Order: sequence, then C-alpha cells, then structure tokens
Amino acid sequence: MNERHIVNIVQAYRPAQVGIGLSWLATAVVALPCLFLALVLGHALEPFGALFRGLEVEVPWPTRFLLATQGWPLRLIFLGLAVFVIWKEFSIQELRRKFVLTARIFFAALLTMALFMLTVYLPVFMLASKLAK
Repeated sequence: MNERHIVNIVQAYRPAQVGIGLSWLATAVVALPCLFLALVLGHALEPFGALFRGLEVEVPWPTRFLLATQGWPLRLIFLGLAVFVIWKEFSIQELRRKFVLTARIFFAALLTMALFMLTVYLPVFMLASKLAK
C-alpha cells in the first residue's frame, strides 16, 4: 500500500466519526430531558391537585385521570422515549435514519409535554371561561 491510499482511507473515516459523535450528542440532548421529565412529572402534579381541591373546580376527565394515576402513564411514555432513542443508536447503522428517528422522538416528546400541560391547565381555562361570562 502506498501512503496516498492510507491517507485516503483515514480521510474517509473522519467524517463517519464526526457523524457518529453528532448522532450520540443528539441522542443525549433528547434522552436526558426525557429521563428528567419521567422523574419529575409525578411531583409536578401534586400542587395542581391541591389547587383544584382548594378551589373546588369541576375537573374534566383527562385531568382527573392524570391526577388519579399520579402521572405514571406519562412517566412510562417519557421513559420509553428515552430508552428508544438510546436503543436506536445500537440497532440502526445508517446515520441519516438515526438523525430522522432522533428528530421524530424529540417532536413526540414535545407534543406529549404540550398535551400534558394542556391537560393540567384545562380546569383553569374552564374556570376562566366561566368567570368571563
């Protein structure tokens, strides 16, 4: 082998290393907040439950379900998203597919968090609409 061939091999290998590093960085950026939310969501619901009991507000069924379960379905969703985003790093070889799945999981986590916030604040919105009338 001549030296030029070896240099070509090394130069071709570097972008792959950078891509793998970026893929793992994107995975960490998505997995860590998901794990954090899986740990914190149950504790975030307690003040809202106390608030709704104190105000004696009619609570819609999605909020009642969330308060009754202490948010464990959401904890499982976020834990599952974190596990899946890490698992795909080991199971998928193509970098483009890794980035696309990471982006999809990120948007799924954002959508789930937005639905959670809407569900928690739904009684407040209902109370505000009744006070406005």
